[in-house]
Amino acid sequence: MAEISTFERYADRLAGVAAAEAAGIDRAEIVKVIAELDRAVAQVDGGGFAPTPTHPQPALGRAVGLAEQGTLWVKDETGNVSGSHKGRHLFGVALGFALEDLIARTRGDEPQQRRLAIASCGNAALAAAVVAAATGHSLDVFVPDWADPAVVERITDLGATVQRCARTEGMLGDPAHHALIKAISEGATPFSCQGTETPTTIDGARTLAYELSEQVANPLDRIVLQVGGGALATAVVTGLAQCRPDHPMPILHVVQPVGNHPLVRAWDRIIAGVVGQQPSENHQRQQAADGLGPLAPEARASLVAELRADPGRFMEPWPDPPVSYASGILDDITYDWIDIVDAMLATGGFPVVADDPTFRQAHHLAASHTGIPVCPTGASGLAGVLVLVRDLGLSLAGEQVAVVFSGRQRPGDPLPSGESVAG
Repeated sequence: MAEISTFERYADRLAGVAAAEAAGIDRAEIVKVIAELDRAVAQVDGGGFAPTPTHPQPALGRAVGLAEQGTLWVKDETGNVSGSHKGRHLFGVALGFALEDLIARTRGDEPQQRRLAIASCGNAALAAAVVAAATGHSLDVFVPDWADPAVVERITDLGATVQRCARTEGMLGDPAHHALIKAISEGATPFSCQGTETPTTIDGARTLAYELSEQVANPLDRIVLQVGGGALATAVVTGLAQCRPDHPMPILHVVQPVGNHPLVRAWDRIIAGVVGQQPSENHQRQQAADGLGPLAPEARASLVAELRADPGRFMEPWPDPPVSYASGILDDITYDWIDIVDAMLATGGFPVVADDPTFRQAHHLAASHTGIPVCPTGASGLAGVLVLVRDLGLSLAGEQVAVVFSGRQRPGDPLPSGESVAG
């Protein structure tokens, strides 16, 4: 018997499903929509949404310096729809559209006509093109002018219209995102992995957290995630919070590149307001977090309310053209960030910045010790583990530590050859 879709498995936890049921739609009709949409995705991409594996990786754990008693778990998204976790985000959005259309038809109304639009430098656009092709929607894709030609070609082959967006002098923020906002103002429907424009994109990716929670036998002690636009980390931390309310949340660390770390900079500013001194180096962030410990719920709620009331005071676009070996997390701004900060404050975690040699080493170690065909960005959570263990001296003895290998190696990606890589 074929395994049911990931989204059917977790239907009880999906906001779109809850909204449809509140509108009077029978669960059997909802499940039928999920199954039909999943089959359509499989016809385009060769497979639908099924749980992706999570396994302990002892050799990799030893290679990154994890203490002997610790366990490094890797959630492998490289075999997911379109080769990354991004499909989860966009399927959640498409499912929301399909259920909205079902509600409209039930009421005798015409379903909404949509022309979808996304801004992305790679995997998100590819996932959007797959899901849009499956649902028959037109899709405009805005990419930076340095986007990988192989990925752009595949997006075009799937029927999407690609527009390259060049950065102009004096422009703050991602030019592709600026183009997306303009398209939305002219009537396009956002279909992105930014929860700021597309809130249901977070809902779909929480399925990753639901799977992870079930696949790791013991509760996780710590999780290290890469952050670009922030939707992945937001989905994971909010999803994990729903899974095991009787267990404490794992300590959260996030990693961004030296050449582009708007979330880390925002965290530094927030911490300055709490402890009176602004950190600027990883060891200072560690010291500040150790001094604070997990913040009490009341203090955290007050601080988060302040962030939501005036986010621009802390989060600003990166002032220079962003650069990194992990090119998939080069978002000029972290769009979905407040829940990530909240989770770090709640668990006593902190963000770290990694340089390109560390991202290269993580990519090399990931490929050579697991055989998983992970791309540079996909392995960048592991770079965060390297910073914690190698640079900051955390032993993580006896801990269950998780990372997500979030995307597959593609033509045009740097190879994890190990050339000039230590370890």
